Amino acid sequence: MNLHKSTPGNQASSENNIKTIERWLTRQMLGEMKLTETFSEFSKLIDLNLFPLLRSHVTMRQLHPFIDHTDHTWYRDGELNTNSQPRAKSDRLIWTRSPLFYMIERSLQEMSFDLTDPKNVQLFPVFSDFKEIGATDYIAFLTPFGNFETALKRSDGLISSWVTDKAGGFTEEDKEILRRLVPLFAGAARIAKREETLTDVLGAYLGPLASEKILDGKNQRGDGDVTDAVIWICDLRSSSALADSMEMPAYLALLNQFFECLAEAVMEQGGEVLKFMGDGFLAIFPTESTSTISKTAQRALDAALEGSRALREHPSNARDLRYGIGIHHGAVMFGNIGATERLDFSVIGPAVNMTSRLQDLTKELGVTILVSTNIAEKIAVEWQNFPSQTIPGLIDPIDVFSPKASI
Repeated sequence: MNLHKSTPGNQASSENNIKTIERWLTRQMLGEMKLTETFSEFSKLIDLNLFPLLRSHVTMRQLHPFIDHTDHTWYRDGELNTNSQPRAKSDRLIWTRSPLFYMIERSLQEMSFDLTDPKNVQLFPVFSDFKEIGATDYIAFLTPFGNFETALKRSDGLISSWVTDKAGGFTEEDKEILRRLVPLFAGAARIAKREETLTDVLGAYLGPLASEKILDGKNQRGDGDVTDAVIWICDLRSSSALADSMEMPAYLALLNQFFECLAEAVMEQGGEVLKFMGDGFLAIFPTESTSTISKTAQRALDAALEGSRALREHPSNARDLRYGIGIHHGAVMFGNIGATERLDFSVIGPAVNMTSRLQDLTKELGVTILVSTNIAEKIAVEWQNFPSQTIPGLIDPIDVFSPKASI
């Protein structure tokens, strides 16, 4: 990048550097941009080529089920620090005492404070920290994505703050440079956020494997692949009676505790939760080759045992819930199914139907976990073998097994 260190009064050199940074930001938007790297480099370019920059900070709200917002903070003499705050654990006290909260609450799009003035330093706790490391001036910008009122309501935009240790603080020329460059960086950040949001939302609602396939172009009805997998289906028993006897918020909380224990055990073992179906869910453990089937089957069984253990030890009434888990191995069609304008990414095929029948049989046989022969023969555990069972849709009865550790 052809940049030249600007000197006071050399407007031509400064303008050249600004335009070079603008072109660089535009290329970042069109490339495979990593926001953390772009922000860090952007801050360095300002500090080295335009005016002294001691610290820079950006934060954006995330459209994510679990993350409230993500902060990126750069210091001239340190590494970039990135911190994502969970929705349930955000530290409201620190946030409400920050200048950025003050700014949002008053719908201010720009504000600045001379940090050589003791009265200003006392306004916010973080200003004392800045003063201790030699800061002389502070400026912040609220850059909305779209209409200002709508963006403010949705917390959809970029908040940035910039701190200098330059003698005399930011000049008006320095502030104009930031007013010119920050919106362009915000455009790059908006693109990065939208792409990240797409990945996050698809992953949260469909699972990482399904979302990856959709992003790779498997997004038309009928698109899919035949995949070899261990199929895992779980269903809660007596859920209708529970729903009728409980207030809806309490029932939903209980259901979420049930899913938390069982579904998280599946994910911890490398499984993919594909679909929550009322009071149950469908998951798969893809197998890459025949040599990995036994290991995959073991992980599926471990998920069932560990999830069951977690539920039994849950400190709520969820520990008393009864349910069934069916596990089977076979080939499935993994792809898009549905109506013309409403699709679902899931698995279908005889192996899925067999797994569902196994789950149904758990109630009849009075056990929690049932597996087919092609799972039991691949795992060296002690099994209880039940007499051959008649399965609807199958001509011949089949053997089914339950791990004695779960009985």
